Amino acid sequence: MLVVKHSERPYINSASGHPSLSMVVNREVGATAMSVWVANHEPGEVVPLHTHEVEEVLVFLEGEGEATVGDETIAIRPNMSIIVPPRTPHGYRNTGSGPLRIIATQPDPDAKRGRLWEPAEAAAR
Repeated sequence: MLVVKHSERPYINSASGHPSLSMVVNREVGATAMSVWVANHEPGEVVPLHTHEVEEVLVFLEGEGEATVGDETIAIRPNMSIIVPPRTPHGYRNTGSGPLRIIATQPDPDAKRGRLWEPAEAAAR
């Protein structure tokens, strides 16, 4: 059995300088089929539109916000998930007064941070 202590995994700071994203499970710690990330965003923080080559599932644990997936924008709340198809532009922002906590999963143990979405790519789709 492999056990990963999240507190021992490195964090990436958000644009505001707060510890925000941690790749808690991936090939580096022994996963062979998927990656799991934990994200924490302060009020007002925005994750810009980006894409991944594989499906991503976003599980919202705490906070309030809004998410854009493709051409649709919806309110996000705790205890809901969004399934993002491969290569679909998506992003979200914290609209609440407290932290927005998310778990993101991808079926790729070598998953990388998303590639920023360029509007010019829309014409090529």
